[in-house]
Amino acid sequence: MKFKDEIQASCGIDVKMLDTAEDGFVLFVERKTIGVDLYKLLADFAAQKELSLQLEVGNFIISNRPLASVDPKTYF
Repeated sequence: MKFKDEIQASCGIDVKMLDTAEDGFVLFVERKTIGVDLYKLLADFAAQKELSLQLEVGNFIISNRPLASVDPKTYF
């Protein structure tokens, strides 16, 4: 995926990808793997590309579509 490769090349962040029909593409980064400086790069990248970026259940989630929030209680 183009955005996955761009994030890895420009920000140096390891990005994993899910691809679902209902959500478009979904990329995720484990929160514990990046610090504040890399988060700022990731946030700037998402804003420049007009992508959705949110923190859910320990991961930063990036998508080309708005994502519904996840209720952590549904997992426990």
